[in-house]
Amino acid sequence: MENKQALVKLCVDSVMNPTQVAHFSKGADVDTAIRSQFFDLMGTEKPTMKDIRKHKVAIFEILEEVLTETYKKGINEDEFFMQFAEIRNIALGDAQEFYIEDDAVLVVSEHAGNHWNITRQKLEGGASFTVKTKAYAIGVYGDFFLFATGRLSFAKLVSKVAEAIQLKIYEEVAMSFANAVTKLPAEFVANGSYDEATLQEIVAHVEAITGSPAIVLGTRTALAKVTEGLNVAYYSDAMKNELARTGRIANVNGLTLVQLPQVHKQNTFDFAYDDKQLLILPQTNDKFIKIVFEGEDYMKEVTDEQVHMDMSFEYKFITRFGVNSIFSTLFGVYTLA
Repeated sequence: MENKQALVKLCVDSVMNPTQVAHFSKGADVDTAIRSQFFDLMGTEKPTMKDIRKHKVAIFEILEEVLTETYKKGINEDEFFMQFAEIRNIALGDAQEFYIEDDAVLVVSEHAGNHWNITRQKLEGGASFTVKTKAYAIGVYGDFFLFATGRLSFAKLVSKVAEAIQLKIYEEVAMSFANAVTKLPAEFVANGSYDEATLQEIVAHVEAITGSPAIVLGTRTALAKVTEGLNVAYYSDAMKNELARTGRIANVNGLTLVQLPQVHKQNTFDFAYDDKQLLILPQTNDKFIKIVFEGEDYMKEVTDEQVHMDMSFEYKFITRFGVNSIFSTLFGVYTLA
């Protein structure tokens, strides 16, 4: 199909940058423009289910690319992952190794099947680790027909699937954090009501062992405990404005606070990140979150007429990825009461 990549880019932009394509051209909105190009593909301005089935291979190829570009673009442009994650793409069946050079204490949270295992060891000249991947799938009912007939926006067609995959990646990262903190020495761990002196002591331990300034990570709720511990009388106008705008302060008494993106565990309303936990990490160039996407994503139509007696469409989207959190040195954790 001619201009296929242009259509894919337009579809991705309609989801990721809606304000930039809100008024596409000549007064037509972006959905009209996308719909028109799919109509050109199917050779009709009034597609039926038969037309969609006839051209489903070409349609699926475009949707596969759009979904892949959308969720990967979201991960790569996410402020949290830009700062802390190393993201790689490999061919199906390949193994991707990460090498830790320094002789240091290593805390690893390794994904293996349906379990998370932690190892901690003294390195002798470095070590290599492979991020194991597994498949994740999501089923979507046939909203493409609703889009083709003008009853659904393309952004809604794609964004829910992409969002679900992104949230699953966040959940996997949160699980790796939770397991890694269980292996820390007592000097790097504290529990109880928030006390700035306690936090500063953990920061001092992290900075002493790494030789780098430390940052404090936590959810909005956890970071609010740090803010509550401050004397408002010492707030500058800039700090007051920042607190009113974001609900937190980015820098407190020499400490940089970074907000973790809170998400729910799949199919629950339980938070993936501990809302009472502060992580104290060295501020280095070492991106400790390792995310590997393996192979191409696939979309398939479910055609079992016994399953879909209502003649609805259903699509299965499958992707493969793995997540490790590899800490090349010790870090701290402060669990608040």
